[in-house]
Amino acid sequence: MITIDPNKTCYIFDVDGTLTEPRQEMDSSFANEFLFWSMGKQCVISTGSDFAKTRQQVPWDVLDCFRYVFCCMGNETRDPTGAIITKSDFTIPDSLEQDLIMFLDETSFPYKTGVHLEPRSGMLNFSVVGRNASLEQRKEYKEWDSVNMERAKIAEFINQNYTDLDATVGGSISIDIIEFGKDKGQTIEQLKLAGASRIVFVGDKCAPGGNDHGIIRELERSDLSFEWYNVSGPEDTLRLIRTSKIFEGGK
Repeated sequence: MITIDPNKTCYIFDVDGTLTEPRQEMDSSFANEFLFWSMGKQCVISTGSDFAKTRQQVPWDVLDCFRYVFCCMGNETRDPTGAIITKSDFTIPDSLEQDLIMFLDETSFPYKTGVHLEPRSGMLNFSVVGRNASLEQRKEYKEWDSVNMERAKIAEFINQNYTDLDATVGGSISIDIIEFGKDKGQTIEQLKLAGASRIVFVGDKCAPGGNDHGIIRELERSDLSFEWYNVSGPEDTLRLIRTSKIFEGGK
């Protein structure tokens, strides 16, 4: 069970593209400034990644300033030490796996690096280029995909042909696939039940089709007081923290 102080703002942060560059370790100067800012504030993480990857990117001292870590699109909740509080399961339909393999075979992107299907708690992460891609290969695929829109097309195919599933573009190279309704929006439901009354969210994929959009959807459906911000990267996040009154005082 989780608890939130209703008298303090609850700040939610995405990781990839928000606190760090996608799948990269947090910059040390960012970490130092964020640690100073977070003192006395109530913060949580909401990420599509699993805890192991989050731990690789966010150093322990920064992770410790977060009250909870909502991993795998909210399908797994942990405390900052990594102890599991709640966890969901997801069974990959055989036909979906076959369709994803078809997309791997038919892609016009020139190479693949391996680890294309990665099961996580309550979800499946799919990447055409593969999760073994280097930073440069990730950048190359992201740039290629921004023109060819491959991930958006694959997500649209899944959403049209698997009505009980929901696929969204996540990170810089992948697609997150979940049971319908099991997206990051779960974070808002859990925080509200835990006592939250005011929420501020910062993410990089808040538009429809992005894996942060579920949070925006549920905030707008709720009776909570809230603000949300779509950022272009960690430097943009720091700019918000430095200049926006919303991020002052935590109340």
